[in-house]
Amino acid sequence: MILIFTGNGKGKTTSALGATIRAAGWGKTTAVIFFDKGGKYYGEKNILGKLKKIDVFRFGLPRFDEKKKTFRFKNTAADKKEAEKALYKVKTLLKKKYFLIVCDEIINCLNLKLIGRVDVEAMMKARSKTTHLILTGRNAPKWMVEKADLVSEIREVKHYFKKGKKAIKGLDY
Repeated sequence: MILIFTGNGKGKTTSALGATIRAAGWGKTTAVIFFDKGGKYYGEKNILGKLKKIDVFRFGLPRFDEKKKTFRFKNTAADKKEAEKALYKVKTLLKKKYFLIVCDEIINCLNLKLIGRVDVEAMMKARSKTTHLILTGRNAPKWMVEKADLVSEIREVKHYFKKGKKAIKGLDY
């Protein structure tokens, strides 16, 4: 199966990690590849590596400034190289026997042209019938939605950032 968690709301990564924990809880082998999530300010990295049956791979340059509680949005050539390395890692993992592989923020990398459609489509096609893929990120393109078996859209209704609140450790990173 190919599952997509998309939309402008908060919770796409959290949903994907919940599915990962569920699969690992049943003894299934899983992998999480974080696209464009470098740096040390992601709480999930502190726990996932300690759980059995979950392999974790992180790619990307730091984007979060903890002092200012802000994110860097501008992309560089180095960001592109990191995204390409993450996609290559997924391709190598597809050759192994994983029950579930999560490609967190792959859709954002695709939309920002850090990786190309042809490469992402080839990666999706290379999946065996016994390996499930979860792809996350905002604005899943129509072609990807059509290829998916499940698409969940997480919609923002209200967010404290819009009231000038800063990112909260444990909730936002």
